[in-house]
Amino acid sequence: MKELADFLAGAAKGEQRVLVICHRNADPDAVASAIVLADVLKKLGAKSKAGAADDITMTSQALLKTFGREIPVNPPLDVDLVVLVDTSSLEHLGEFGAKVRGATPRLAVVDHHRAVDDMKQLSSFYFVREDFASEAELIFRLVTELGEKLTPEQASLLLAGIISDTGHFRLAKPETFEVVNALLKAGADYGRVLESIKLPEDISKRMAMLKAARRSELRRVHGSLVVFSELGSFEGDAAGMFVRIGADAAFVGSNHKEKVRLSGRARHEVLKETSLHLGEIMESLGKQFEGSGGGHAGAASMSGKGKLEDVKKSIFKILQEKLKPKK
Repeated sequence: MKELADFLAGAAKGEQRVLVICHRNADPDAVASAIVLADVLKKLGAKSKAGAADDITMTSQALLKTFGREIPVNPPLDVDLVVLVDTSSLEHLGEFGAKVRGATPRLAVVDHHRAVDDMKQLSSFYFVREDFASEAELIFRLVTELGEKLTPEQASLLLAGIISDTGHFRLAKPETFEVVNALLKAGADYGRVLESIKLPEDISKRMAMLKAARRSELRRVHGSLVVFSELGSFEGDAAGMFVRIGADAAFVGSNHKEKVRLSGRARHEVLKETSLHLGEIMESLGKQFEGSGGGHAGAASMSGKGKLEDVKKSIFKILQEKLKPKK
């Protein structure tokens, strides 16, 4: 962490142009992390700005509106350094990732997902800590290492990121609550944050969950209950729903014009008892189907080319090996 802080502080003192960018369909954790890190680097002397690739979620839009902040989508790349936050590879930037690669600025990765070997070769500085439950926690620790203090607004943004990425603390670790306590002391407005990321239940989402249930296929793999289903949207939400109601692991995918997308979720207990790591599986599937993938041990996604039925066959073949109980 100190080496990362020194690297970024050096860029700031050199008044470098720095773009802090996060993945497409950016959630509150990604958006908050990019904005706060860009703010802090600017305070240290960098000509920094935050950005997101392709689009941001409705929840992120509501959060930014509440706190009067904006984040440009696909910003100009006339910079000296691009810092990826909450983003494990350029592929997770969508088409904007190819533009970043083509612009050839220096690249740094600050992430909490599974490490991607290809990115290590591309990066001037590579820092990945999968033990952090959210990117916002990592950014808080980095800001502390840089010797800077957060404003109440910045603390609120990071708190929103933590709440969002940990599923309202269901996936939190003991260290998460240490950071939450520090953010509250820095002035984070807990009540306002909760209201900002609370969206009314969309009837289209409710219908999607019911469709996912109707289309679901349940299999038992080495004693683990695995669900597979198909939807046109809300794949991650549906996979999470299946886990909450009893599945050990769940995968929900979509298929449109030879493009395939898949989200997976798994129970913490299954991860402890087996060698299952969804981020690893999704990265492998992404390569197999000419796309990209990655994520956490218990929550990950991939996108690529092909048929969902072929992806399903590959998933269950992998699960036959991965869901064997550890000896």
